[in-house]
Amino acid sequence: MMPAPRFSQRQPVLRLPLALLILTFLIPAFWAVSALAASDDPVDTGGLAMPGASVPAPAPLVVHALNQGTAPAYVLKVLKLALDKSGRPYVLKVDNHTLPTAQVLRLLEQPDNGTVDVYWLPTAPALEAHFQPVRVPLDRGLMGYRLLAVNEAAQAKINAGTPLSPGQVSLAQGPGWPEARLLRAAGQTVHETAGNLYNEVATGGADAVPRSSLDIDQEVERAQQAGVPVTVARDVALFYRDFYLYFFVAKHNDRLADMLQDGLYQAYADGAFMALFRNDPQIRAAMAYTRQGRRVLTLANPDATTPTRAIAASLTESLE
Repeated sequence: MMPAPRFSQRQPVLRLPLALLILTFLIPAFWAVSALAASDDPVDTGGLAMPGASVPAPAPLVVHALNQGTAPAYVLKVLKLALDKSGRPYVLKVDNHTLPTAQVLRLLEQPDNGTVDVYWLPTAPALEAHFQPVRVPLDRGLMGYRLLAVNEAAQAKINAGTPLSPGQVSLAQGPGWPEARLLRAAGQTVHETAGNLYNEVATGGADAVPRSSLDIDQEVERAQQAGVPVTVARDVALFYRDFYLYFFVAKHNDRLADMLQDGLYQAYADGAFMALFRNDPQIRAAMAYTRQGRRVLTLANPDATTPTRAIAASLTESLE
């Protein structure tokens, strides 16, 4: 089993105001994905002691999660796997009501809020400072593999020159999104807007919007059904280094953080994590994009923290 560093050994990090964090991650509710069909409050009980055990089992940890965000069907399976592999008693409750990301983050910092105890987002310094990250990439780096949603004029512009040379195209981003700084640091032209990013591309306000290979299929399909003429660029893709999807829990929720970390490492050790990853249909569809021969422009992530840069290669895919 690969060693699992304890959370108590982390170096202290700078706390940032919650208001700044919320502004940074205020993503339009339009892009929230609800991919699990379940009752409003399904309950999954795992790791409970067998009847007749001579030693009383510790009280199960109640874990609340939301059925939304990036690839929720897949990530909720990973969450259950991690809790199972931790070997400790738990009760998992999944809520299907969609909440804005800003509200999720406000709730997440409040102990025993009864709605969300763990959430997953692409990591960023503000998140790592304000919450406790579980530093095992749930996506093995797939969040960093970005495809471009474009209109036909932008596709022609990309085909006419060196793919995504600085200033060649303008890229739409939400206000304060962490990857906007990453793109600007690489010399790309970024257009931030609070409006619908796909409408912005379709009307020429921007040339393209980079989206994760995990999310772009569903998003482009919804846009096309709404009459927005966008498509996935055929020839180019971006790859952000050190850009991972982590579980985040409240700062002092060490019990849950330890369970998730220990469970994920155990799942890697016995092969269960990779079996789930390789066989999940959404992961397989996203990985298929990486094998379609697109020219990939690799960009450094200037804001990646030292622990995130130090993630073991065995926990990531080779996507460049």
